[in-house]
Amino acid sequence: MKKTMLVTSLLIIQILMLSCSGQAKQVQKDPPAAPGWIDTGGIDRFPSDLFITGVGSADVKYSDTAAAQAEADSKSIAQVAKQIEVVIQQLSSSFEREMSSGVGETLNQRDIWEKTAAYVKIKVEGVRIESRYYDKKHDRMVSLAVLDRMAQGKKISDEITALKSNAAAMTMEAERSKKSLQKVHRSVAAYGLAIKKLILAVRKNQYLGIIAPRMIHRDISTTLARLQADVTDLMSQFSFEILGGDNQKGIVGGNLLQPLQLKVFYRNQPAPSIPIMFAFVQGSGNVDPYTRSNPNGLVSSTAGNLGPTGEKFNKIRVYINVYPSDPNIQKELSAIITPVYAQFTYELPPIEEIRVAVLISEYNLGYDQRESFLKNQVVQSLERSNLQVIKEIPREYQLESYDLRGGPGLMQKLKKLSKIADLAVVGESRATLLDTSSGSSLIIAKARAVIKIFDLSSNTELGNVDVSTKSAGPDRDEAGRRTLKKLSTSAGRAVDKEIQRILFGK
Repeated sequence: MKKTMLVTSLLIIQILMLSCSGQAKQVQKDPPAAPGWIDTGGIDRFPSDLFITGVGSADVKYSDTAAAQAEADSKSIAQVAKQIEVVIQQLSSSFEREMSSGVGETLNQRDIWEKTAAYVKIKVEGVRIESRYYDKKHDRMVSLAVLDRMAQGKKISDEITALKSNAAAMTMEAERSKKSLQKVHRSVAAYGLAIKKLILAVRKNQYLGIIAPRMIHRDISTTLARLQADVTDLMSQFSFEILGGDNQKGIVGGNLLQPLQLKVFYRNQPAPSIPIMFAFVQGSGNVDPYTRSNPNGLVSSTAGNLGPTGEKFNKIRVYINVYPSDPNIQKELSAIITPVYAQFTYELPPIEEIRVAVLISEYNLGYDQRESFLKNQVVQSLERSNLQVIKEIPREYQLESYDLRGGPGLMQKLKKLSKIADLAVVGESRATLLDTSSGSSLIIAKARAVIKIFDLSSNTELGNVDVSTKSAGPDRDEAGRRTLKKLSTSAGRAVDKEIQRILFGK
């Protein structure tokens, strides 16, 4: 009995204790203290001579901590990149001061090129997110990014070593190939690849000098100078002979009639398979940019869609294309190697000197209209563009109706017309009877205008217009007349638009 009472008492005591504990006040734990790197930027843990650190933060929005964390990570990495960019800007400012003070004038092209390469914006690699912290009080994520100077420096140094090794192998191949006329094109390609490798090595070395200065490769300048001398020597043994296409006359929007033709020589012998690049150096347009010389050393290209420049004489240059797979390499080469080139010059008269012949016939129900509505519209728009419009075409240069529709003699007559004009706007508009509306006295007519614009110097069609419309009148003649007049407005605008596109690129 006593034992039973004892057990019961113990149970009652436990129940009372549990009920009391439910009423006890919960003890709140303080949130963990913010890490010191938030205020110090991480330099307390990662010394600046061995590491580059960056801190970034982002507010948590809509309870999306993952998005805030990603944003904070991105900002911390951006802070690392910003510190590197500051160094690049300081180097750039120093270089500009040298140039403005005249000191830069004593620098050779290689020095200028090497310094300029340092200012290229660097893609920062090797940055890791070292730590993150959730600031509960302000509901934000904070990240610490770290770049290990030594670890990343070693990686970049190894990449530079590999690039130098590849460049050396390509240089040896170039030296062997340049001894043979049939293999000299391989020498050009090998030298191009070697230069490409060294350009990348120089850029990486400049970056290496910022993050780990003690690891820079001090022999790159010497290697580049030696390669520069080798390529310059090779280029000096090439020469060009222009065979045709020089000193032509074109018009804005038109094409050069003759192809640009030349022959490539190596050590005074026609050189086959040499990679060639054509480029506008004054002027613009379309040109076949990349080609190779044929077995006889011959090269040919065409030039068209000549753009306005404001200059009467314009130039197209032809280079030995040292690195065909990367056209930008030619620009960088021009800073360290004097380019070997041939040059074509073409004359491009100003807009106000372009002569335009307008040959537009108009037919109303089969009868030739003495005065063309459309021709008047076209002449007015051409005059507004300050072109020299030949309103009255001498009889010997006139075109017949079948010529305007593309007869076999059109091209020959246009060639003859080139004696007095540079451009020709050629075509016709015709009104034909459609029907008499049921229950109406009005007669409906349809009109169509077909106009073509030719570059007479090359007999090339530059543009065309094909417009139709309908109208009505009380009788046949008036219906056709009204339709032609209505057509002249829309077709005139279309011709003007084509002229603006051809001559002004609008």
